[in-house]
Amino acid sequence: MSKFYGIGVGVGDPEMITVKAVNALKDLDIVIVPDAGREFESTAYSIAKDYLKENCNIVNMEFSMNPDIKKRKEERERNGKIVEEYLNEGKNVGFLTIGDPMTFSTYVYLLDSISNSHEVVTVAGISSFADMSARFNLPLVMGNETLKVVPLHKKCDIKKEIESSDNIVFMKVALKFDELREAIRETGNMNNILMVSESGKEKQKIYFDLDEVDSENVPYFSTMILKKGGVEKWKRFIS
Repeated sequence: MSKFYGIGVGVGDPEMITVKAVNALKDLDIVIVPDAGREFESTAYSIAKDYLKENCNIVNMEFSMNPDIKKRKEERERNGKIVEEYLNEGKNVGFLTIGDPMTFSTYVYLLDSISNSHEVVTVAGISSFADMSARFNLPLVMGNETLKVVPLHKKCDIKKEIESSDNIVFMKVALKFDELREAIRETGNMNNILMVSESGKEKQKIYFDLDEVDSENVPYFSTMILKKGGVEKWKRFIS
């Protein structure tokens, strides 16, 4: 029976791909590379390409950010039918994604369109905030602390989000950076953050002072960890 794979390849550092992901890549006949008009699709493929079969077919599939929800749904359903056709031909199909397939990934929308007549294998990947925490030796959660993950592509009261948890991961910070910075300032947390752009890549940048960030040029791949317990004592482990 053919299988549909969702494969997380990590955050951009080629060494962060898992053995399980490598083994899954070797089974693929068709590779779906998402295209949303940004560079992350090429990053995922560049990490995976050395592990693919020579005759593996690469399919670039558009997943637009159209503000019309109905049109986005129609596009996802069309893409799902394309995947179904490959699966019905007996081919193993894999969807590549940066980070983890089940964490804010386009993969889940495609998965939702696949019928239950096909076997699905989802291979976990390392998310941006898990990578940041380990890469910079900053604990995400300690003892009885709480953790919240907040994506800034949705409407939310950032101050309330900050007040309701001990540790907050802010994802897609480029979308509302000025609003986020002001909320952090107003809640007295300017010294409690670590922000990383392009984590694990050659152009990686680390910020502890948000006033040093050019809000007009925040890279799409930027994630922030706000730790109310403070980050100062952990800085000594960051080279």
